Amino acid sequence: MTDIALPRSATSRAITLIVVLVALVVAAALWGISVGAVAIPVDVIVNTLFNLDGEQQTYIIMKSRLPRMVLALLAGGALALSGAIIQAVIRNPLASPNIIGINSGAALFALGMVLVFPAIPVAWMPLAACIGGLFAASFVMLVAHYRSLSAVHLALIGVAVGFVFEAGVDYLLITSSDSESSAPMIWLTGSLWGRTWGHVAISWIPLLGLSALALLLSYRLDLIALGEGTATGLGLNVPRQRLLLLFVATMLASVAVAVVGVMGFIGLMAPHIARRLVGGSHRLMLPVSALVGMLLVVLADSIGRAIAPPIEISAGILAALIGAPFFIYIMLTTASEIES
Repeated sequence: MTDIALPRSATSRAITLIVVLVALVVAAALWGISVGAVAIPVDVIVNTLFNLDGEQQTYIIMKSRLPRMVLALLAGGALALSGAIIQAVIRNPLASPNIIGINSGAALFALGMVLVFPAIPVAWMPLAACIGGLFAASFVMLVAHYRSLSAVHLALIGVAVGFVFEAGVDYLLITSSDSESSAPMIWLTGSLWGRTWGHVAISWIPLLGLSALALLLSYRLDLIALGEGTATGLGLNVPRQRLLLLFVATMLASVAVAVVGVMGFIGLMAPHIARRLVGGSHRLMLPVSALVGMLLVVLADSIGRAIAPPIEISAGILAALIGAPFFIYIMLTTASEIES
């Protein structure tokens, strides 16, 4: 299959940018571990992480803050990759896992499993979330395909489907007892509160595996961007590849929702920011998008704990406060594109 070469200068700039973003993510993660009800100096964090001589804070860091930071990195990267793939495959700048209903579908099925079948081990949550995410995405895509909807109408259908699933979530919460619903309500706001190594254990393999697969398939997104006729002429089975890529994107978002709750707009913001930084080549844009997503979630979680400790503001709430104006900005600046 024909490959698409990238200018050497563009590749060099992208590599430099990736190195800078990695440094920013590491710095943000260290700051995130340091803030909270108990402030921890960076040298104590380094001593604890690498078991060096000097003061350590093993319990708070290793049992509480480090697992939530690992999940913030995994989920942020996964949601960003999911959004970038969805936007490229359906050629809709408004698309994201949240906008087309994947997050809400995943949340409903995961919450339903927890509340309706409490005896089922929590390790099954990602599977339940994936089923819900697939159901929502399949419905939206089928309606869009058979009705030949424009980009803006597809987004509206996705929002409507999301509302239906959110109504199901509300029903489950209302009909459950207070003791059953308190923790899920916090989780649904997109919170990393109470995340442990157990949550990392059930999610890191699928999230890393799917993320690696997404990066490996990035060149196919570049071929699809050339147009269906050109991509077919270059040997790509476009319908099959679109289904595969949408499946990967749905799984990424669904597993992320299962462990960190609904963090709307990360999958919308990160790809747009990455595209502004490195352009439209997905072999560069996808890894940059993943790093931007990591940075956004880590900062949202850290700021939420730093504002008024020991009170925590959910990362999903802060992401929504930034994401809603960003969504309006995208609609205004890409009006000609979404109307086509």
